[in-house]
Amino acid sequence: MSDQEIHCSQLARPMACAGFMSFRDLPKSEGGPAAEEGTAFGELVERMLSMQPIPAQARNGVYFDDDMRFYAKPIVEEIIQNLQSEVLCEQPIDWRTRSGIWVRGRFDISFVRERCLYIDDCKYGWGIVEVKENWQLLGYAIGEVIRRQQAFEAVVLRIRQPRPHHEDGDTREWRISYEELLQYKERIEQRMDQIAGGFKELQTGKQCKYCPAAAEHCPAFNKLFYRALEVTHEFTQDQIDEAELSRQLDHVTRASEILKIKKDSLDQLAVQRVKQGKLIPGYITQESYGNRSWKGGITPEAIEILTGCKVVERSMLSPAKAEKAGVPKKFIDSLVDRPFLGQKIVKKDGSDVGNKIFGKKDPTK
Repeated sequence: MSDQEIHCSQLARPMACAGFMSFRDLPKSEGGPAAEEGTAFGELVERMLSMQPIPAQARNGVYFDDDMRFYAKPIVEEIIQNLQSEVLCEQPIDWRTRSGIWVRGRFDISFVRERCLYIDDCKYGWGIVEVKENWQLLGYAIGEVIRRQQAFEAVVLRIRQPRPHHEDGDTREWRISYEELLQYKERIEQRMDQIAGGFKELQTGKQCKYCPAAAEHCPAFNKLFYRALEVTHEFTQDQIDEAELSRQLDHVTRASEILKIKKDSLDQLAVQRVKQGKLIPGYITQESYGNRSWKGGITPEAIEILTGCKVVERSMLSPAKAEKAGVPKKFIDSLVDRPFLGQKIVKKDGSDVGNKIFGKKDPTK
C-alpha cells in the first residue's frame, strides 16, 4: 500500500493535475505577513468561540488588532446565536483512500445544525476564495463524516472571508446532499487510484498559481511559460477589427497570468536558494515588512502621558464597517458617493453585453 499523503489545502492540485504528486522535495511556500495574519485570524475566531482568554498576540507572534477583532466578531456571533451542538475548532481529520494514500487536514470550524454538518473555513486575505467545488472543504467534510461515523441530511460548506467584496457576500455557502458528498469522495478515490497506479499526467490550469513545482520542476508549465513569451510575435497586422481585438486581449491576458505565476515561483525559489547560502547573480534578498501597528497593550492615554501628544482622532467608520456594525445597507447606499474611476474591460459573454448596449432582443425568445 502507498505511504503517500496529500493535505486538504493542496487537494485541488492532484484533482486537476495527477502529476503534481510525482514531484519530490518541492520548496515549501514562504508564509509571509498575509499568511501569518490569516493563521492569527483563525486562532482568534477559535479563542472567541471557545471563550478562551485572548492574549495580546497569536501563537505565531501576530498581534490581535482591532481590525481582526472587528471582522471576527460577526462570525462568532452568528455561530453562537444559531448553535445546536458543540463547536469543534482545529480538529484534525485524517482519512485513508482505498489506494492507501492519506488525505490529511485540520478544519477551522465544524458543528451540526438541524441534522446538517457544517464546515467553515476562515479566510482573512484579500484574494477571493470561492466555495463551490472547493476541494479543501470537501476533504474536510469527508474526513469529519468518517471521524464521526455518521450520515447527515446535508453538508453545508462555507467560506468566511470578511474583508474583500464579493457579490455573494462575505459568507459564501454551498449546500450538498450526503449522497453528493459520497460522489465527490468517489472522485477523489478514483483519482488516488490512478496516481497510486502510476498515472502522472501533467495538466496546467488555475491550480498552477500557487504550485511550488511551477518554478523549475514542471515541464508542462515551463512549456506554457515559453509559449506565453511568444504570444506577441503573432500580432503583426497594422490594424485590427473588433474580433481580432478580442482574440488578442484573450491571448495577452492569459500570457500575463502565466508570466506572473512564473515570476512569483522564481522569486520564491531564489529566496530559498539564498537561504541555502547560494548566490543568484545580480540579485540579493531584502527583508519585507507590513505596515507598522501599535504593540498590544499600548493605549492612546499612555502615549499622551509619556509624550504629551494626542494620537486619537475622531472619524467616521467607513461605509463597509458601518454596514458591519449594523447600519442598513439601503440606508448606507442612499448616503454614499462612489467616485467614477473610468472604464475598464472585463471578460463577459459578448452577446449579452451587445444586447444590453444596443437594446437588441434575443431572437430565440
